[in-house]
Amino acid sequence: MRDLSPPPLLAILFALALAFALPCQDDVLATYVLDGKPASVSRTDVALEMAFHLRRRDRGQQACEQLVATALTRRAAVQKNLMPTEAEIAAFWENLQDQLRRAGRRPEEFAAIRNTSPQQWFDDLAVQMAQERLVRAELGLSKKDSVSGDMLQLWLQEERKKANVVVDADTLPPGTAVRVGTTEVPLIDLGILLLRTAEDDELDKFVRQVATLNTIERLAAKNGIVVTTEDIDASLKKRAAEAAADPRYRGATFENMMKAMGLTVASLRDLRTFRAQILLQKVIDQRCPADKIAAELVADRPTALAQHGPRRRIGLIFSRAIEVPNGLITRTFEDAQKHLEGVRTRLAKDPFETVARIESDHNTTKAQGGDAGWHRRRSEKLPEPILAAAFALPIGEVSMPLRTDDGYCLVKTLDVEPEPDDATLIARIREGKVRELEKQLHDDAKIERTSKQKAPK
Repeated sequence: MRDLSPPPLLAILFALALAFALPCQDDVLATYVLDGKPASVSRTDVALEMAFHLRRRDRGQQACEQLVATALTRRAAVQKNLMPTEAEIAAFWENLQDQLRRAGRRPEEFAAIRNTSPQQWFDDLAVQMAQERLVRAELGLSKKDSVSGDMLQLWLQEERKKANVVVDADTLPPGTAVRVGTTEVPLIDLGILLLRTAEDDELDKFVRQVATLNTIERLAAKNGIVVTTEDIDASLKKRAAEAAADPRYRGATFENMMKAMGLTVASLRDLRTFRAQILLQKVIDQRCPADKIAAELVADRPTALAQHGPRRRIGLIFSRAIEVPNGLITRTFEDAQKHLEGVRTRLAKDPFETVARIESDHNTTKAQGGDAGWHRRRSEKLPEPILAAAFALPIGEVSMPLRTDDGYCLVKTLDVEPEPDDATLIARIREGKVRELEKQLHDDAKIERTSKQKAPK
């Protein structure tokens, strides 16, 4: 009689995390409009996009290690005839569900279960059961003895020493996630594992990304636009130059910046999102060549400067107000105005940053001493009265209290960028048109997620 006892709750959660990725039915995750016709985003589409984007990041590396652990387990369990039967897996799953519910949890709360087909989930349980049996056999434990996570990790470490394991993406052939011995685990397996353990907001992000990328590529194809090696080289050179000139990166090399984002320069060249940006830029160049943008600049320079001109670094001290005070907002608008008048008087002797940390009700900037960052004259991130004041004030001067929709605010201009030359303005206008086109394509796609998958039964 084989062991069917349910594991403790910690082991259950470990089992949920240690998922095994196998290709599943290519069901539809979303629908959208592509070139005026209905289209869909499949599970495979999203899985591949996630694999390409995440494989070098921490989550992708962890998933690769899970694939290695699964491959090692299956190999050893088959050799020792310790893989469970379908009946044993079904009984184990029933026990596991019961234990979860007794602990006040529902199986569908876990993304690893919710995003998994029944066959996949049974495969996962088979691997988890096999791991426990292998550890018991290796350590000579009885069926009543529990298998801890440390025991399992020790067993995996020893198994790994016996196999030639490769997880470095730069040394593996394209389309391979990991190699265990002579077995190459395909990249799609990594993507499906990442998809299955993703929460809904991450899935939504990649679904939108796939649909938008498809739309961009279709538009470019219709206009006879392709990405060349020269285009990629030029874009990489531009990014490296911008990074070198940006004081935020404090002299870090472009290669190190890519590494911090889980990328290499070589992998960036193959990334669909990177190539899509080049395609969008070439579409804009086709529609709005530089001489046309220069003519727009001459025709309406004030608007161009407001949208793409010099930025100002803005400081804020905010006092929240409401018409009828309550337990959360205690000041009326009149109270907030008077309060900030007193605060402004204090600024004659106390530093703006210190006062902002004490007095401001704006949580986002309070911890930064009121620093709201750099903004152009037209920005959706700050209310118009604040922008108008900041662009009218000399550096270092503090405004009188300004009324906004939800309170009063003191504004200080902390720093000012120099006005760019026409060549820089034209380049910024071009980038603005690229962003507008990308947003338009996303909106026109009318992306809609299908119903979320439920837990296997």
